Amino acid sequence: MADIQLRFHKDMLVMSAPIDYALTRQGVDLDNDAEFVSLFEGDTVHDALSMEQLAGAACLVTNTEGICKARLAHKRMELHAQEIADSAIEAAQECTPQHIVFEIGPCGLPLDPESGASRKQSRKQYADAASLVAGAEIDGVFLNGMRTAADMQCAIAGVRDATDMPLFASVTLDADGFFDGMPAHEAVSCMEGADVVGIRTAADTDAVAAIVAKMAQEIDKPILVQVEIKQATEAEKRRATLGPLPDNPYPTPDHLAQAAVQYFKAGAQFLRAVGEATPAYTGALAAVCYGLDARR
Repeated sequence: MADIQLRFHKDMLVMSAPIDYALTRQGVDLDNDAEFVSLFEGDTVHDALSMEQLAGAACLVTNTEGICKARLAHKRMELHAQEIADSAIEAAQECTPQHIVFEIGPCGLPLDPESGASRKQSRKQYADAASLVAGAEIDGVFLNGMRTAADMQCAIAGVRDATDMPLFASVTLDADGFFDGMPAHEAVSCMEGADVVGIRTAADTDAVAAIVAKMAQEIDKPILVQVEIKQATEAEKRRATLGPLPDNPYPTPDHLAQAAVQYFKAGAQFLRAVGEATPAYTGALAAVCYGLDARR
């Protein structure tokens, strides 16, 4: 498998959308059955990932957002963490993608930033999760959606305790463009130990492009942009032909494609559609990124 680090600051790359929306549309109860599907219905996971790859995703993201043992313990699945990780990676590998990144979401433990014991406990959760992929044929680990800056710092430290493979990190911005009380260009400080830093946002094209441009001024690392997609109603799609929709900036894949051009110009290298994104949205990003060299 190609070394993704060799492509940093070079190729524009699209990451696969989460498969949660696809599974939900098939009737899967993700709150209760996500791990069951990963363990016993690998073909279902593989098929969803395969659709993303066929759409043009160069990097497949595993369906392991809830892999931390504290999260699994709520479903009495903590003893199956290794099996869940292995199954998720196998489903992605069967698609023979260019790259695979292993997603780790928030561990869910209460965290007191002032308590060394609390930070150590959280750090171990992330270290244990990353250790599940020690020796696996993947390209990197993806820390996604940590709740606070302290949580992200613990996550990065924990992953670094377990592996030296490339590390992606992304924070979710609120409606005002802030994370944990900080604007995005300042929030990148909590991701200092990552190789790729990113944001997840539902903001409109101009706002996202401005955020990315500011981030590009502050850091020299590759930037990931995750765009929150909300499926549009038929009425919204008709209105979108007349102009932007304030409540739904990306009602169709074509709208996301137009936005992706601006993100590229602002300095983003990795692009990903999330939320209610379908393979069509991934395909729109891939069409824009095909053959493009990153601008920074």
